[in-house]
Amino acid sequence: MSELLLTVVGRLTVPVEEFERQQSRETAEFFAGLPGIRWKIWLLDRERGEAGGIYLFADEAACDAYVQGPVMAQLLEYPLWTDVRVTRFGYMAEPSAITRAPVGDRAPAPAAPLTFSRMAADASRDVPAVSPAEADHRRQREPNLLIIDVQDAADVARAGTIPGAVNISYGTLTFAADHELPEAWRSPLLADHNRPIITTCAMGPLGAISGKLLRDMGFSDVSYLDGGVPGWREAGLALQPFPN
Repeated sequence: MSELLLTVVGRLTVPVEEFERQQSRETAEFFAGLPGIRWKIWLLDRERGEAGGIYLFADEAACDAYVQGPVMAQLLEYPLWTDVRVTRFGYMAEPSAITRAPVGDRAPAPAAPLTFSRMAADASRDVPAVSPAEADHRRQREPNLLIIDVQDAADVARAGTIPGAVNISYGTLTFAADHELPEAWRSPLLADHNRPIITTCAMGPLGAISGKLLRDMGFSDVSYLDGGVPGWREAGLALQPFPN
């Protein structure tokens, strides 16, 4: 057994609520990406005003590198807490296996490489799909509805698109929807985070991925067209030539 557990606990110098506000998704993602950390549990004791974490490191070298490295140095000087206690532990394998501890063979496997299929599957769980009939119904009754065809312009030109849809390719969407970029880079169609949006593509998966991108960028009312443009056509609905 070469894995090591590390606990880092400190006494808060600010109210618990303020400490919680400081712990963003980006912070968690940063720790998730550090080498050698298999998992981290974030600790919070409201009554005692303490917080910290329990880490599982893949081996002693990874634990030593973390404890002696710049991240730990910053944690020890973190202004929101004091009296930081750092303790490392091994663990007893057999009883830990019986009690289903996430260590050893039960430790989470390294994440599989990100693929288009995984991105599409994740997006389809997060973003609701709408049928062609529902999309057509909404298109005719919601004047503020924005339908975005995220295919490349050449593909839209060959196949046509949904009546009233605009073409903003997936690549362009990554900056056209970013409200922190200069105005010249952004699309005025995406100025309102609350605007209802339906994304579509050649088959559906890229529409779902684009919908998730928009949701992750702060857009609150996003769905994607199930089946994409071919699904629209197969439902007996007319397409519009491009450019529109």
